[in-house]
Formats: sequence, structure tokens, C-alpha cells
Amino acid sequence: MFEMNFPQTTFPEAPVRAEDLRYIVGCVRKGQCCSLVGPSNMGKSLLLKSLLKEDVCQQCAQKRARPPVVVFVDYLEAGDSEQAFYELFLRCILEALEASNTPEPTVTMLRTLYSAVMDNITDVAVRSLFARSVRELMWQTETALIVVLDEFDDVFRTLAPWPFRQLRVLRDTYGSRLCYVVATSRCLERLRSDPDTYEFRELFQTCTRMLRPLHTTDVERFVTYLAEKRGYSPKRERVALVSDLSGGHPGLIECVYDFLRRVRPDPTTPLQAVVAELSEQWPIQQECGRLWDEIEEDEREGLLVLVGGGKLGPRTARGRQGLEAKGLVVKREGGSLIIFSPVFEAFVRQELGRQRQTAFRGPWYDEETRQIWLDEKDITRELSADQYALLAFMCQRPGRVCTKDEIAEKVWTDQSKEGITDGQIYQLVKRVREKIEPDPLNPRYIVTIRGQGYRLEMSSN
Repeated sequence: MFEMNFPQTTFPEAPVRAEDLRYIVGCVRKGQCCSLVGPSNMGKSLLLKSLLKEDVCQQCAQKRARPPVVVFVDYLEAGDSEQAFYELFLRCILEALEASNTPEPTVTMLRTLYSAVMDNITDVAVRSLFARSVRELMWQTETALIVVLDEFDDVFRTLAPWPFRQLRVLRDTYGSRLCYVVATSRCLERLRSDPDTYEFRELFQTCTRMLRPLHTTDVERFVTYLAEKRGYSPKRERVALVSDLSGGHPGLIECVYDFLRRVRPDPTTPLQAVVAELSEQWPIQQECGRLWDEIEEDEREGLLVLVGGGKLGPRTARGRQGLEAKGLVVKREGGSLIIFSPVFEAFVRQELGRQRQTAFRGPWYDEETRQIWLDEKDITRELSADQYALLAFMCQRPGRVCTKDEIAEKVWTDQSKEGITDGQIYQLVKRVREKIEPDPLNPRYIVTIRGQGYRLEMSSN
């Protein structure tokens, strides 16, 4: 079996993520396309730039083949048009060929076609010229091409499907000689799931790598790199503290390290006090905010459930799966889940507080636990069976009129609704109002809709 060992010079900055690099190199050595997924500042771009290093490029060569040409395309530089997509793609290939030993006639040919792509204004002409450029290149050289598509989220989510169809057709034509490595903050199918891009997404289904926080050894290497870069020698106890606080997230490691180097907290200071002080630092807030914005909505919901004291059950299963895959939650010995970093956990708690301040107030029903809450207080045990049934029914239909017949059917399930009088319903509503309304005589939550029934209003505090 081919063994890949990388010297420290392989890595553009700190020598970390060797296992992730081995995975990517292993994919392209087999002629497979590969997807790298990770939230903000997890180190995707730096990792992929290692492929440009000569020793890594040589290891990317397929069996009995010469080293490939590696092309790095940063799609943050692209415009928002299809032509801009092709222009940047071809420009980066051209620059890579000019820096390699590619024969000059081939480079001249591609330069001419690239200029034609720039000069044409119709999408049909540009598509044709782009496909021709790649076909001519692959025909004139036997070298394999590895195209790294970095920061690919926005172009994949927003462009028409034609560029991705083109890339798939070219891949089908040249097979393992043309490999794509894409880097995104979310899985491709979560960015876009339309049928028109399925065949492109299919290229990466079996070769997707989630970029997780750094493990302890890599944290030590990264902190050592940061210290030496700033002219210091790292202290072992500080490395351990940075590791504990950051949870291994590279962006947080750098922010936490810089804070600890400036502030130098007393070793006897409780960890929670250090976390509280860190949480007030703007760089930390900014880093946590970027991470929060780039994870999925169901993953954010799962984190809020955890810091709120709940458990990730069936309703949050998808979010839990994503959080575990990304290493943003970890299991304790007893099997319970905790957020990977106490600093990020503090941010999530602040987010929960902000959401609670702006959330609608009043009664609400938790379908998973079957509890009824009034604002943030569990009032389930304060309700009789009839009161609970009424509130559970109305909370599941906020803003909609609940007729008296519907209330009778849902509350008194073992009786004929014809036997339930309006007076019984009125008395039940009255008793519920006495338990949930700030002023039962002027109800703000359960309002009467004359001649029809009652409606649960969700008003902000």
C-alpha cells in the first residue's frame, strides 16, 4: 500500500491536518473527485493549497503517470455571471500551465481561447468556447488536471446549472485525467438539491471529507506555530488551556491564544471566569458569529436545545447528525452530548438569551416532551387534564379560530360533543385564562371570536 508522508514544508503555515491531506491525495490518486466540507476558518483553503506543493503534487500522480497539473481556483474572486465563472476557471488553468513545463504552443492555444471567452457576450458562445478550451488542452497534453474549486458555496448556490453540467460532461469525457476538488462550508446537497445539478453533485457522493476541529496534537503544533511567529516560546500549560477553551477550532485557537498572551490570567482563576471574559472580546464574538452563521439551521436549533438543558431527540435528529459529523458536539463518557468548545457554548447561550428576549411570549407547547410552557416556565403540572387538552390543542393552532365544536371534540374525547354545552366550554376557558393571563378580565392570549369560538394570540413581550 502506498504510504504518504509529508514534511513540514508541505503545509503553507502550521503543519496540521496531515490525515485530511492524505485523504484528499488518496482520492485524486485513484482518479476520484473529492469534496471538502467545513465551517468558517476551519482551515479548508490552507489545506488545499498544500496540493500546490511539489512533493504533494508528485504524490497525487496516478499509477505509472507523470505528476498532474494542480489548478487552484478561488471563487471569491469570481463575479456573479456564468461568463465570470468560465473566465476565472480558464485564467487559473492558464496561470498553472505557464508556471509548469507545458509546451509553449499549448499555452498559446489556451491563451487565445481564453481571450475569446473574454470577448464574447452570449452565454451560448462562452459555453462553447469554454468546453473547446478544455478539450484542446486535454488533447494536446497527456498530463492529468486537478482543479481545486475553493470557496465554491455562492457560485454553486446561485448560478444557472449550465457551468456544472459542463464540468460533469468534461469529467465524463476525460475520466480520471480530470479531477475536481471542491471546498464548501456546507455539503453540496444542502446548498442546492435541484435535479439540474444532481449529476455534478453525484461526482462527490462517495468522497466527501468533513473538516472537524483539530485534535490535541495538531492544536499543540498550531499554537507552537503561532507562538514562534510572534517571537515566543509556547508554555505547555498555556497550550493545554488554549486547547480546552477553543475545542480545536483553528480560528478560535488564534483568538484565544492572542487573548491569553496579552491578559495572562492567574492559574488559579476558574475556567468559567476565563470563558466569561473571553466571551466579551470582539474577535471571539466575531469568530463565533461566523461559525454560527455557516452551520445549518437545524444544527443551530440543536445547539440551542443543548444549552437550554434539553436533549437532542427525534425532532432534532438531522441537526444532531450534522453536529456530530462536523465535530461541533462531542460525547461525554456517559453518552451525553456537549458543545465542543466552552467559548462557543457561551456564545450559543448568549444567542439563546437574545432569541428569548425577542421571541413571542405566552403559552406554548413542546411537541417532543408534551410539556406546556408559559414564557420560560413549565406549567404542565399546574393544569387539570381538561385545561391541558385545551391549551395543547390551541397552541398547535396559533392564530387560528378554534370553534366550540372542535374544542368539545378535542377536550372531551370520551363524550358526545352534542352533550357539551357552551357554558362548560366558557368555564373551562375562564379557568385557563386565570392561570395564563396577566389580566384574566382583559385576555391577551386566549381571545373570544364572537359567534365562532376562541383564538390563541401570540404577542411579543
